[in-house]
Amino acid sequence: MTAQNKIIRRLLATSALVLAPIAMSAQSFSTVETDTDKKLDSALSELASLQESIAKEKIPLATKLNSLEAEVEELNADLKRLERLRDTRDLNLSALENEIKARRDEIDYAKNLLVEFVNNQTASADASERQLYEAQLLEVLNSADAPIENPEEAVGAIKTLLDGVDIGIDRLNTIIGGYSFDGSAVLADGTYAKGKFLLYGPVAFFSSSDGSDAGITLQGDSGEPTLVSLTDTSKGLSEAVLAGSGPVPLDPTLGKALAMETTKESLVEHIQKGGFWIYPIIAIAIISLIIAVIKLFELQAISRVPKDKLVTILTAIQEGNKEQALSETRGLSGAAKDLLEAGVKNIGHGRDLIEQSMEEVLMKLQPKLERLLSVIWITAATAPLLGLLGTVTGIITTFKLLTIFGSGDPKALGGGISEALITTEFGLIVAIPSLVLHAFLQRKAKSIEDEFEGDAMTLLNGILRAEKK
Repeated sequence: MTAQNKIIRRLLATSALVLAPIAMSAQSFSTVETDTDKKLDSALSELASLQESIAKEKIPLATKLNSLEAEVEELNADLKRLERLRDTRDLNLSALENEIKARRDEIDYAKNLLVEFVNNQTASADASERQLYEAQLLEVLNSADAPIENPEEAVGAIKTLLDGVDIGIDRLNTIIGGYSFDGSAVLADGTYAKGKFLLYGPVAFFSSSDGSDAGITLQGDSGEPTLVSLTDTSKGLSEAVLAGSGPVPLDPTLGKALAMETTKESLVEHIQKGGFWIYPIIAIAIISLIIAVIKLFELQAISRVPKDKLVTILTAIQEGNKEQALSETRGLSGAAKDLLEAGVKNIGHGRDLIEQSMEEVLMKLQPKLERLLSVIWITAATAPLLGLLGTVTGIITTFKLLTIFGSGDPKALGGGISEALITTEFGLIVAIPSLVLHAFLQRKAKSIEDEFEGDAMTLLNGILRAEKK
């Protein structure tokens, strides 16, 4: 404390020396020194008081600081312990979540297996069996598809699926060795009939209650069992089904032959499935056929030049007997008469006139030979295009129905596409024979024309030889 007082005194002395010149004018140096000493004593006294107060308070504050530091260390230790507990809890929680996820995956896997089993039972069941099990299995599937929000609901869904599995197992145990049950089937006339079903292996037999109709049932378009009557080919089938014992027919194709038989249709039914555009195809086919028949008779009716008659006319020309040659040509008919008569009349008028007169007859004959052949050709070219148009419109209609009703029934979609292709089928059926008919008739007309040209050339050459002779 003495060193501090000395420093303070020196500072005050220095300040006094600096301020002395300023205060010299107002008061004397001694006065200033006295006042300074008084102030210095007062400041030292105050400083001593403060130092004493600090000394008194320092020990309690140090004690309190030590206590607080100890408390902080204790709190830090608690914090680290809690952090370790938190980390351990997070690890346990993560492990628990992974365990829950694994159990949920196991439940979902088991649920999917059970749903698949129930769906397989529904799909493999005969159409007649659905009357027994479809409602129960559908209820099971609907319950299993309901949203699950808590474990209790998950356990309930599994129990429901297990009930469906029990139903499927009972069904499998029942069908072993065959069994019979009451139900309804769709008859050939579209009416329902009550009766009795007999499931024997993969085949389902049905007999009406009165025994008037019996046979094998197949799944119809509506999903209901449809009866294929066998009363005419299998005697005693009704008694076997109703009584539960007796001979039943054997189908080694497992129903496929009957299914194919049910898909057969008459020509009229097949045509009716083709839609609107099949009728123009049939119309042009009929027109083309009629024209082809008419054209064939027309070509057959064209009179040719008999070879013996041509030889007689050439002989008369060689002998210079023009009148006899004309008389022979007048005995002919049609284009043959016109051709030979035109040549004979112009004997002696030069080669060009004879040739031009016969060529004029041939030019008049050519349109008659080729008449209406273009209609057959147009039919052959148009029929496939109309068939393609019908197919396109049919597929457009099918996709419209697919947009509205969805693709839940692939059979209906396949049936719609097959119906759309009927127009293409008929278009090709019409086009191919039309092409053959057109080629045949055109070839025949060309052969007739060539034959007339050959006869005309033979006559011309005979006339020229006679003129030279």
